[in-house]
Amino acid sequence: MRLRHLGVALVAVALPLASCKDYLTEAPADFFTPATFPSTESDLRIALGGIDNWYTGGANQAYYIRGWPMLTEVPSEQTILINNTTDSKYEQDTYTYNSGNEWLFRVWAQIYGAIGQSNLLIDRIPGMTGVPQDVKDRYLGAAKFHRALNHFNAVRVWGDVPLMTAPVTDFATVNTVVRAPMADVYAAIVADLVDAVKLLPVKWPDSATPDDGRPTRGAAGTMLADVYANMSGEPLKQNHWADAAAAAQAVIDSKAYSLVPDFSQLWLVKNKNGPEHIYSIQFEGLIRNLFTTQSRPSGIGAESGSNYWCSTPEFMDTFVATDLRKKPTFLTSVTVGSTTFNYATVGTVRGFGDKSPRFPKALPYYGKFYDNGGQSITLNAGRSNLNWPVYRYAETLLLQAEAENEARGPANAYAAINAVRARAGLPALAGLTQATFRDAVRQERSWELAFESKRLFDLKRWGLYATVIGADAESKIGWKPTNIWAAIPQHEIDINPGMKQNPGY
Repeated sequence: MRLRHLGVALVAVALPLASCKDYLTEAPADFFTPATFPSTESDLRIALGGIDNWYTGGANQAYYIRGWPMLTEVPSEQTILINNTTDSKYEQDTYTYNSGNEWLFRVWAQIYGAIGQSNLLIDRIPGMTGVPQDVKDRYLGAAKFHRALNHFNAVRVWGDVPLMTAPVTDFATVNTVVRAPMADVYAAIVADLVDAVKLLPVKWPDSATPDDGRPTRGAAGTMLADVYANMSGEPLKQNHWADAAAAAQAVIDSKAYSLVPDFSQLWLVKNKNGPEHIYSIQFEGLIRNLFTTQSRPSGIGAESGSNYWCSTPEFMDTFVATDLRKKPTFLTSVTVGSTTFNYATVGTVRGFGDKSPRFPKALPYYGKFYDNGGQSITLNAGRSNLNWPVYRYAETLLLQAEAENEARGPANAYAAINAVRARAGLPALAGLTQATFRDAVRQERSWELAFESKRLFDLKRWGLYATVIGADAESKIGWKPTNIWAAIPQHEIDINPGMKQNPGY
């Protein structure tokens, strides 16, 4: 989808009608026009669902169905593509992609589609009449959250990116869009999130839980902490650690969230949107998750999957045996009926993780996303109702711990990280220096947030991207240091003379 076509999406107010979110209960009586939409709270509900539709709707395995983890999880050292060595997925895993890679232009279009829909709402809401101010505030905050989320996603993947803060109403201007400096994009993201924290509710009035797919104050606050942490690290090196700690602490102090005592229970369909979930992409009914179910082995009967993604035994071995996250994080055995299938060879039986000769060691699959709510994975085209986590309370705690340590040292950072470790069955940390605490919290993020599209961004902001990814066996097939920023989709270069390509492509 080219940015020219994106411009059409930004002014096509009928677009939100494509959404089918749970909280979208009222169908429009007639066709909306730019002059009348939105005009009621019902319209705002529909429009907010329209933003979500960029994440999960339409064709081509949209954004969070598969595109986002394709850009952010597959290229990490913790995930390996195992089913082929030729296609666009392999290009992502091995850094052999170019500016024509399908996942780059799909996600780019979906990011800017969501931004465009957000801009329309941000532009229209203040002038609405006949709608209570608190209602307008909630939806304005939600639109600013979505604009911030998508700019944040874009800037972490591509570096300098177009900064779109107003609806596109003149198609002639679309060909003049250029990339803004990262510092400017981050400043705009912060401004949106500061507003969103003020405008959004802790919980939407008609929601049973804080996380039902609509952004909340806690979601905006956690993202704000994440944004400040990214600004404090590479490449900007702006010192916002105290701001990051304060933003995370405000979410902790709200007492709106808590850690689920049993880590394994987080990843069950029946426990979606529970007390630890702060913001999740919702999958249900006709809209189902694809990426997470593809890390299922074939050859295990009714539970067989696509056999696409594995992790590595080296990563699994970084977990100590007593870490209660280890078993739920990695899939090493599956019982179907009375038969148990193992990932490694047992006696003369070849395990489902045996990928020799290409991979000499048996490979574990993702365990986190294995549940399918009691249904066989063969139903529903191999997709599940499991949500995709964007922010969990455990990450809020780890952001507070990391930021507090960087801002003032570890004295007031132990409580947050030790809460995460206690849930994992690990001993509390104590007596660390700022440097050793830094190492500990980085390792804790690797364990706690595995396969949740966090690792690459962490490596970038920590200045460890080249060291870790450059040494990874799969990545280094095509990796070069300039891959820290992905290629700008060639479609955008072709139609926008000012849209310059990143180095190395």
